[in-house]
Amino acid sequence: MKVEAQNAGPCKVKVIVKAEADETRADYEAVLKSFLQHGRVPGFRPGKVPREIIKQTFHNEITEEVHGRLFRSLYRKAIDQEKLKLVAVRDVGDMLFSPETGITFSMTIDVQPEVSLPKYKKIPITFEDPAVTSDQVDAHIDQVRKAFAKFEEAPADHAVDAGDLVSLDFAGLIDGKPVKEIAPEAKSISDGKDFWIQADDERFIPEIIAAVKGLKTGASTEVKVKFDKEYPHEALRGKKAVYQVAVKAVRMRVLPSDEELLKQVKTESMEKLREQTLANLTESATRAEKQRREQTVIEFLLKKTEFDLPESQVSDEVNVTLDRMMNEAHYRGLTREDLEKNRQAIIENATATAKRQLRLRYILGRIADEEKIALTDEEVDKKIAELAGEFRMKPEQLRAQVEKNNRMDTLRSQIRDEKTMQYLLDEAKR
Repeated sequence: MKVEAQNAGPCKVKVIVKAEADETRADYEAVLKSFLQHGRVPGFRPGKVPREIIKQTFHNEITEEVHGRLFRSLYRKAIDQEKLKLVAVRDVGDMLFSPETGITFSMTIDVQPEVSLPKYKKIPITFEDPAVTSDQVDAHIDQVRKAFAKFEEAPADHAVDAGDLVSLDFAGLIDGKPVKEIAPEAKSISDGKDFWIQADDERFIPEIIAAVKGLKTGASTEVKVKFDKEYPHEALRGKKAVYQVAVKAVRMRVLPSDEELLKQVKTESMEKLREQTLANLTESATRAEKQRREQTVIEFLLKKTEFDLPESQVSDEVNVTLDRMMNEAHYRGLTREDLEKNRQAIIENATATAKRQLRLRYILGRIADEEKIALTDEEVDKKIAELAGEFRMKPEQLRAQVEKNNRMDTLRSQIRDEKTMQYLLDEAKR
């Protein structure tokens, strides 16, 4: 077999393959034998049709099957012969076959990029102590206490306080026109009747939230609002509005006592709750510090390297990233209209993210090869056990699922990348 490899662009190679008749004869005869055994021709019993009649009657079908059989047999041998690092076969063409001369075909393939590594040892990283203060513990317990708060009808003389639930009537005007006439898509902040908000919810108009604090049921006020230049609704950017706001009803936030709080969180004492909170916050801080250190390494490596990426791999990675971003968008409550309006920006963001992740994967893989970082079966088993715990599955169930979906190689690559990242952190300059 003769093979010629030609550069066809960044991470792309055109491979021309020629195999002589003696190299293809066995495959051709195997296909022909199948047609001789099973081919049906009027006037002949199955298996008794003369060879030449079978060849004439099923010429196209025989040729097509021989093409497929020989391609599957030869393409990988050709790639291995040229020592090409295959990513994907993009196109196959110019295929010619005859029993007398053999077969020729060409294929365009994507190959892995050549990655020139920077000096990756002694990457400068600041190592900070992920300490948790007593004030942070107190603040977290206060948040938990607020989460279990109850709301009771407020007496008439109660002034709205942070955290209270408030029912409002409100209407906004811009230059004498309702806000929704200026920006129809902003109907929810134009006006409302018996509209309930919490008096520390920053998702509503901050100026109105600030203005109702200290007011009592039945009170009214005028609130001036200026929308900033980065406001989500373009028609309102930089506009000034005047809102008439009336407090219709107030429900006070009543925080649970220590005893009530301990019952809710199923803990025997405030001292024990503080210990648990400290442990949880310390774990979160440790994880955040590790992510910060890793991000320092990632930014260093990406800044110090530049190389082309295979188009097919970028496309696949973009699709995966888009699916993840869409799922996150739906989870946040964004509508199809929101997504369509920002379609171009979403695609650009997904493409940039995909390329970044793909480049990092190649860099870490190249470093792993350079440093001979390999995996043991025990490390794979440990990772599967960790993931199984997160998904509340048995390790053997998760392993079976990973293998069924043909994701074991992906999982092993992920573990190897994590091990390589830890190597870089251990080698970092402190």
